[in-house]
Amino acid sequence: EQFEGAAIVYRIGDTFLRCFDMDRHALHRQTNMYYPFANLGDWEMANFLLQSNLSMREINSYLSLSMTKKMPLSFWTAKELCGCIEDLPKGLHWKIRIVPTHHLTTSPIELYWRDPLECIEALFNHPFYAGKMDYSPFHMFTAAGRIMRVYSEWMSSDGAWELQVKVPAGSMLCSVILSSDKTNITNMCGGKVAHPLLISLANIRMNVRNKASLHTFLLTALMPIVEFIHPIPRICSVLEARLFHACLDFILEPLKKAAQLGRMMADPLRNVCFCFTPLVAYKVNTPEACMLACVRGKMSPVTKAMYKDFGDPFRHGPRTGEETLRQLGSICCDPDDVEAYFDACARFRLSGISHPFWHNWPLSNPHRFLTPECLHHWHHMSWDHDVKWCRRALGTGELDFHFSLLPPITGLRQFKSGITKLKQVGGCTQRDIQRYLVMVIASSAHANVIAAVRALMEFCYLAQAPTIMEEGCEKIAAALAEFHRYKHAIIVRGLR
Repeated sequence: EQFEGAAIVYRIGDTFLRCFDMDRHALHRQTNMYYPFANLGDWEMANFLLQSNLSMREINSYLSLSMTKKMPLSFWTAKELCGCIEDLPKGLHWKIRIVPTHHLTTSPIELYWRDPLECIEALFNHPFYAGKMDYSPFHMFTAAGRIMRVYSEWMSSDGAWELQVKVPAGSMLCSVILSSDKTNITNMCGGKVAHPLLISLANIRMNVRNKASLHTFLLTALMPIVEFIHPIPRICSVLEARLFHACLDFILEPLKKAAQLGRMMADPLRNVCFCFTPLVAYKVNTPEACMLACVRGKMSPVTKAMYKDFGDPFRHGPRTGEETLRQLGSICCDPDDVEAYFDACARFRLSGISHPFWHNWPLSNPHRFLTPECLHHWHHMSWDHDVKWCRRALGTGELDFHFSLLPPITGLRQFKSGITKLKQVGGCTQRDIQRYLVMVIASSAHANVIAAVRALMEFCYLAQAPTIMEEGCEKIAAALAEFHRYKHAIIVRGLR
């Protein structure tokens, strides 16, 4: 069942290749497709040198070799090579901005970014994604009787249908996905850290979007990482969070305007539609989700539950963006007085951020776009909690011994030395441990402990299915209810 009246084509626009051929050297490429390089061999040499780790000086040394000079190249220095690269058709432009601040920092705040709306247009117009995108919400059923609903792509969700109702008739949702995670880029020395911001389209089908090799996530910004100078470490964290929100607010302004006013964009088939850009997913870990939702630690970023309520067998009410903004508006304190403002936020369990980046983004709400994802909320969660319960139930040595006895199975990892001494455990390893965990503790831990761990594993396994039917939703809810029924065994035995 398709949403009627959505994604109307208004006119025919330009394709990606048409825009590619509109630069000043397009005429030369009609006779030489490798221009500004002479031929295929010339281009291959340039491509090799640019993708190598050679410095400009080393490239000059290589090009000055007698053997190299015998090659029919169109460039003989690194400077000439860079000049040829400048003549190629331009892509998305990087920009830099020095972010002003009223507080002392150890270094200038430099923000590197690309226009996120141009990134969305580049994805939406890319010829590779022709036939791999959904343009209007739909309801999918198992049979013509429409009895059993099936959920797969984002466009098949109730959320997409509800958003489409709120935009003008005939328009299209170009739903935005963001992702960010602070990453160490040096080990053992240097301490270099990067905080990339990635952007993608929810319209792209997940079998394409989930493949990293297809580059459906574009790097749209490198968030600044600086140290604030303040005697109270907690206030430094507040200032860093404020800086992050301020940078997001600045970078994402074009998307906010497009979500409010709309934007004419052409798809890979040159069909121009009137598009709106709500934020429907922001993929982050739990601490960063709390920072984006403007709540303090030990609080749920998407519900009103605090740490004392995390064991409740029911879902608490949603923490909507409107409620958070209303609480911030009721605080009678100058936000520039960070310490006083942070203390004033305590009664609402807010983090001290006065201007969330999403406050003026239409159709976007943190309790909706802060979605769970497999790595942090299932695999990491299982490693941090389930494995710890099993270690305490069996003992470290016994658990390692059980893992070491597992026979080799093709396609699955073998843990000959156990798991408790593993370092820097990644998501793939955590997933492999999850596959074995229930089998390893069977007959060795209390029956109710095994039942609780098995129910939680069942919940994680069912929840990450690419296609979920309404019957599957009931099984997911039943698995979670079963965990709550047996979790008391973990608590009374002191395994937490």
